[in-house]
Amino acid sequence: TAKRPIANAVWKFANQPDNPYLHAYWERMRQLNYDFLEADEQESIGAALRFTLSVPGVHTAIVGTVNPARWAVNAALASRGDLPENQFQSIRSKWEETAVGAGWRGL
Repeated sequence: TAKRPIANAVWKFANQPDNPYLHAYWERMRQLNYDFLEADEQESIGAALRFTLSVPGVHTAIVGTVNPARWAVNAALASRGDLPENQFQSIRSKWEETAVGAGWRGL
């Protein structure tokens, strides 16, 4: 099970969000600067969700929302299946490069 696979889509904020709970997520996404974050909002959310579900051993992704309509949208995005292996590895490599040097732990 993976919790918060979309991390509140913090990359959509041009400036640091007001909510302090989101600051660490926002700062990490800025440092990671993944290519997929440049896509439109639905594509970037889909890539984040599908990345999480592509991790071996992950069978459930807990995505919270205050908007019940998003459940259907997220289900449709997830139904597209695993990310292509080259995209998955690119995201994974960027994380390992950045997180190891920064000493990041899970949030």
